[in-house]
Amino acid sequence: MAPYDDTTAATRFDSFQIYETHFKQIGDHKIRVGILVPNNLKPGKVPLAVKFHGGGLVVGDALFPDWIAAFWVPFMHRNNAITVLPNYRLSPEASGADILDDLADFWTWFYDKGVDTYFASQNIHLDLDYKRLLVSGDSAGGYMALQSGLTRPKGEIKAVLAQYPMTNHARRSPADTMLGMQVPSTDWLDKKLATLIKPGAIISSANPLTTDRFALSMALNGHGRFNEFFGEGKRLWPITAVEDVESLPPTTIFHATGDSAVDFQDSVDFVEKARSAIPDLHIRLAYAKEGDHGFDTALKEKEEPWLKQELEWVESQWLA
Repeated sequence: MAPYDDTTAATRFDSFQIYETHFKQIGDHKIRVGILVPNNLKPGKVPLAVKFHGGGLVVGDALFPDWIAAFWVPFMHRNNAITVLPNYRLSPEASGADILDDLADFWTWFYDKGVDTYFASQNIHLDLDYKRLLVSGDSAGGYMALQSGLTRPKGEIKAVLAQYPMTNHARRSPADTMLGMQVPSTDWLDKKLATLIKPGAIISSANPLTTDRFALSMALNGHGRFNEFFGEGKRLWPITAVEDVESLPPTTIFHATGDSAVDFQDSVDFVEKARSAIPDLHIRLAYAKEGDHGFDTALKEKEEPWLKQELEWVESQWLA
């Protein structure tokens, strides 16, 4: 068994030192960023991975371990890499434009050596290799990863690993189920929005286990009200933003054909659109014929040849 290969959500971070700081402050509200440093980090230049959390752009937290796939742990250890995990404002309190502003501000902080500055304040001295940068994320985090690839200068990000990314807004009906759960009623949604949306409120972290914002995400999409708060515009979704860019880093997308939260066809459509818009693009779509949203959370490379192959390809792009 490879080292660190049998982690569960409860033990996901046991082999890392966990640090927290913030990359942005709005009034009194600090938007946090977590940093995972392997306990066995070796001397020398340290590759970087930025990983965005999922949650439908409505719920989630950067250090919520249940949504960090088991394969990520040995993947980071064997590549002697640290993971930087930003939060961002969440909808419906925040619009899509707000979220993309947070994304841009995170990258400004990152390239202004925000991680180095924080580490120096903790008397930690690492040689971070900004030329070897992987950007990843699942679901809404995949959205953030792709939007990073579409908006950052060419060559800055070496590779993107997007797990079942939101490339377009969800098109669901109230009768649809997601992960076996029913969409809450319109009455429930109306009451929730009446108590939730407060002028000036900022939410940038919401634990799915202790809030009902996961149900809120389902209801907003199931009743066609997500864009009422998120907004509309070409740049807000990768499926249309890709039409106006000249580059995208080498990208692989993981998706299950039976995904009930993010339609598999959305990834197919994005890959086709990206290949059409960007000449000589290196983009791959790895898929599982069985499985639902989050199908890869407990997967191990030794049990999944396709996963091993895709991660080797990511390494070849990221660390070249």
